[in-house]
Amino acid sequence: MPSLLCKWPPLLTVIFLIGCAQTPSRPAPESAETTFGAVGQQEFEPQSESSRTESPAAQPEASGRDNKPRSLTIKLGTQQFIYSVNGEIARTGPISSGAVGYPTPTGKFAVLGKEKDKVSSRYTNQLGMQAWMPYAIQFHGHYFLHEGWLPGYPDSHGCVRLGEKDARFLFEQMQLGDPVDVVD
Repeated sequence: MPSLLCKWPPLLTVIFLIGCAQTPSRPAPESAETTFGAVGQQEFEPQSESSRTESPAAQPEASGRDNKPRSLTIKLGTQQFIYSVNGEIARTGPISSGAVGYPTPTGKFAVLGKEKDKVSSRYTNQLGMQAWMPYAIQFHGHYFLHEGWLPGYPDSHGCVRLGEKDARFLFEQMQLGDPVDVVD
């Protein structure tokens, strides 16, 4: 008859995995955001966090939501996003788009929905649990912009990952119907 102790290791493994399967804490990563010197400038110019400034267009009016047109451009070739308000660049930053075999769709899209604490219905994490996609902004079918790991190259299943600060900022600023252009 097997001893009771032989049954403990699998039970302890299950308890350990369940204990580790909690919502991760999100320390704010160092941001590699960039700004532009002039509207329409093609080169990204990295600046230090202390010298970085956001244009006044990035700040909503004191009365709440403003009615200035907002737009977001995702540049897959340079792995960058460009957020504009009223035709002026307000914020830029790094992204990670779809890896080989999981392309991020290109084209003209719009914000279809937003969910602050989204959980993927398609993909799982390393523990086999549904993947967490905080600050999710749906822009096409099952494709979202959301907070995630930024390795410096395309690495997602087709979604557009953003750093925590950028994901939160865009989630707060973008509204349903705002244009999202994804270009090569």
